[in-house]
Formats: sequence, C-alpha cells, structure tokens
Amino acid sequence: MNTFKIAIFGLLLTSATAFSQYNDYYNYNRLGRSNRDISRDYSSTSSQPSAEQIEKAKAKKIDEIIANLKTELTLDELQAIAIKNEITSSIKNIDIVGKKEISQEEKSKEIKALTDRTETTINSYLNAAQKEKYKALIADSKSGKKDKKSKKTRGNPEASGEQSEAKDKTVEE
Repeated sequence: MNTFKIAIFGLLLTSATAFSQYNDYYNYNRLGRSNRDISRDYSSTSSQPSAEQIEKAKAKKIDEIIANLKTELTLDELQAIAIKNEITSSIKNIDIVGKKEISQEEKSKEIKALTDRTETTINSYLNAAQKEKYKALIADSKSGKKDKKSKKTRGNPEASGEQSEAKDKTVEE
C-alpha cells in the first residue's frame, strides 16, 4: 500500500508540473504558448513604417510640393515634370547624406549645398516672372521656419523675460 501511495503521489506531482508548464499558470496564459512565443508575435509587428510606406509618403509630399508650385508659379507640364525630377533627386541625395557617418556640421554643409544646387536648377527651368514668384515663395518659407524657431523660445526663460519687458514698456506708454 505504501508503494502505491508513493506512486500516486509521484504521478500527481509530475502531472501538475507538466500542466503548469503547458498552461503557464503564473502568467495566466491558458493557450499553451510560452511568453517567448508571445513576445515574438509582438516584435514581428513593429511600429516603424516599412520602406514602401516611406517611399509612398515621400512621393505624396513631392506631389503636394509640385501641386503648390503649379498653382503659385503657373507651371506648364514640362516645367512641372523637370522640377519634380529635380526635387526627387535632391531628396534622395539628402537621404544619402543623412545616412553618412560624418559630423552634423558636415552633413548640414552638404545639405545646404544640395539645396542651393536644387534651387539654382529649378530657377533655370523658370521664366523671369516665375523666378520672382519662386524667390518670394522661398523667402516666405524661410521666414515661416524662423517664426517657428521664435515660438520655441517662448519656453526659454530669458526670451520670455525679454517679451514681458517689451509688454511692460507698451503698457507704460
């Protein structure tokens, strides 16, 4: 009888161990999958966009730029195609520069040179009236970027102090 009790106890102990390993009782995973399997499922669905999605977003952005330039500068189809190809080429070159392992200062210099070359090439496709409008658009976009930078200084205590001093002066007057 003693050996029978020991055999039953051993059988219950091994079956309970096997059961808890299968069901992962401590993490309430009743599907019989381990945590490693679950983490593999989550890691395969990453939140980073795929290369195809990035290319679609770039193409959409380029189309928006060209549509804006068409309306603002009254471009014909030949000009629009040539400028679109130039912008596409410029963006690819900027991406290549961005991936290079060089200092940020060198990257910014190269990107500035690429941007200048792109603007010069685009200007070569435009007539005199379109060039003036294009210069105005570029100036507006650059001033828009400066305005955004000045808005960022609002959180800066020194900048906000200067702004409050200016407000005080206007109130006193």
